[in-house]
Parts: sequence; C-alpha cells; structure tokens
Amino acid sequence: MFLGQPELIADIAVLEEQLAQLRFTSLSHEQALSIGMDIAARAEERELPIQVSVYLGEHHIFRYACVGTNEGNDQWVARKKATVYKFHEPTFLVGQRFAARGEDFYVETGLPEEIYAVHGGGFPLFVQDEFVGAVFVSGIPHEEDHAMLVEALSSALED
Repeated sequence: MFLGQPELIADIAVLEEQLAQLRFTSLSHEQALSIGMDIAARAEERELPIQVSVYLGEHHIFRYACVGTNEGNDQWVARKKATVYKFHEPTFLVGQRFAARGEDFYVETGLPEEIYAVHGGGFPLFVQDEFVGAVFVSGIPHEEDHAMLVEALSSALED
C-alpha cells in the first residue's frame, strides 16, 4: 500500500502559490459541506473512483466514497490528514519539496510512512491565515487528486 517518497513532478513555486491563493475570508460549515459535495459531484460526473473527506477542525463534516473505492482509500485519507494537520500545507507540496531536494521525507523527518502520506490529495483550509480544517481526495494518481482539490477550491472561492 505504501509508495514511499514520490518523485519530483511539479513546480514548487506553483504549489506554494496555490497554498497562498486558496484561502477564504470566511468559511461556514455549510460552505465546507458544499465543497465536499462539489468534489463528489465532479467525481461522479467523470466516473472517478475517489473518496472525498472534509474536516473543520477535528469534525469530519463530509465523507463520500464513489464506486470503485475501498478501505485503502480510508487509510490514504487518514495519512494525508496527519500530514496536513502537522504541516498546514498540501500533502503534494510537502512531498514535492523533499523530492526537489533529493531527500526522502520519511528518512529526513523520521515520521512513519504508515501514519503520514506526502502524495497529493490533502489540502488545508484557511480563513485568512488561520488553519481551520482540510479537504481530501484519494483514489486517482496523486497529482490528479491534488488538481481536483485545487479545481474545487478555486471554484468555491469564485462563488
């Protein structure tokens, strides 16, 4: 199940810009729920086998598993959650920073691979500069998991 340190496939500056830009001025429970529902609808429309989870703090306010997911997706979401909640950064950005330096996240940090994941699919939710929760996708290639989150958060910020 574990894939180790991912290879470098993304521009760190782009990922950092996404983190800086995808922040809310306010975020209600209803808005966070709507983000989860939007991702689930996109996944169903595209027939993607993904799991979606949204948390505000430790409150798991949305979970949806499309056809084709399994308990392995639950484990990936839990590992991505551990990473986002520790670093307050997208899982893809954390992993790509280490890959850019030619380092293995697990070796360098000493954090266990069975608890943390540095593959795309976890994105923090911020209200201005305050970390308030996170959104997760698991089930497709990790760069696509990340792209799905960026797409949905960008859309939510346009509304």
